[in-house]
Amino acid sequence: MVADPGNTFIYKGAKNVMHRTLRAAMTAVALLGASLPAAAQSTPWEDRVFGGISFAFEGGADDISESRSFTVYGENGTVSSTTDFDADALIDLTVGARVWQNAGVALAYTSKSSTGVADITGSVPHPLFFDRPRAIAETIDGIDRDESAIHLQFGWMFPVNDRIDVFVYLGPSFYDMSQEVVTDLAVAEQGPPVTTVVVQPTIQEREDGATGYNLGADATYMLYTRDRLRVGVGAFLRFTGATAELTLSDGNRVQTDLGGTQFGFGARFRF
Repeated sequence: MVADPGNTFIYKGAKNVMHRTLRAAMTAVALLGASLPAAAQSTPWEDRVFGGISFAFEGGADDISESRSFTVYGENGTVSSTTDFDADALIDLTVGARVWQNAGVALAYTSKSSTGVADITGSVPHPLFFDRPRAIAETIDGIDRDESAIHLQFGWMFPVNDRIDVFVYLGPSFYDMSQEVVTDLAVAEQGPPVTTVVVQPTIQEREDGATGYNLGADATYMLYTRDRLRVGVGAFLRFTGATAELTLSDGNRVQTDLGGTQFGFGARFRF
C-alpha cells in the first residue's frame, strides 16, 4: 500500500551569510593594503600580462531541506529531507593585463564538483493502531552538485620588490551550477507486520545561474626571469558568493548559496 504524500514541498536554503562575509572580506583586504610598504604602493608596474593556475580549497558548507505533511489512515504523517554539501577542492585559472599604471583587469575561472548526503526522517501513521506512528530514518548518498564561476577582477598591483608583488582586486562573479535535488518522497508499506515503511525518493537535476561578488588578493614570488618572461609561485585569498534558485517539479523555487572563502596556491607568470 502506498501513501499519497501530496505535492507540497518546502525547501530552505542554508542561512545566507553573504553580507557578513562581505564585510569581513572588505576589512581583510583593507588591512592587507594598509600593511603593504608605502614604497611598494608607488613602485611602477612594468608587466603587460599576468596570470596563473592554482589548486584551491573553498571553505563553508550548504544544505537544502524539504519537509511536508500528508494524511493517511486518518492521521497526519511527516517526511523531511536535508542534503548537506561540505567544503571542497577547486581549480582556479587566471589571466589578466595591465591597463593603466598599476591598474589591471583579470578574469578568473573556478570549477568544483561536490557530492552530498541526504538524510530522510519523518513519521508515518500505523494502518491498524491509532496514535502509534512509525519512524523513518534513511540516508541517500551520492547527491551531485557542480559549480563553476567566472570572476571579473579590477585591481591594483603592488610590486614590493623585484621578486614579490601583490594584486588586490574586487569585481562581479558570474556563477553556473547544476545540482541533484529530491523532488518527490513516496512512502510505501513494506508488508506484515507493518512495523516499518520504505521511502522511495525521486531525484532530478536542476540548473541555474547567479551573479555575485568577489574580492581578494594574490601574492606572487618570482623564481625565474628571462627577458620579459617571469615565472614563479603564488597564493591567493578570495571572498566570493552568490545566491542561486532551483525550480522544483511542482513550480516551487529554493535558494542555495554559492561560493565561499577560497584560498589556494600554484604557478604564476608575468611578461
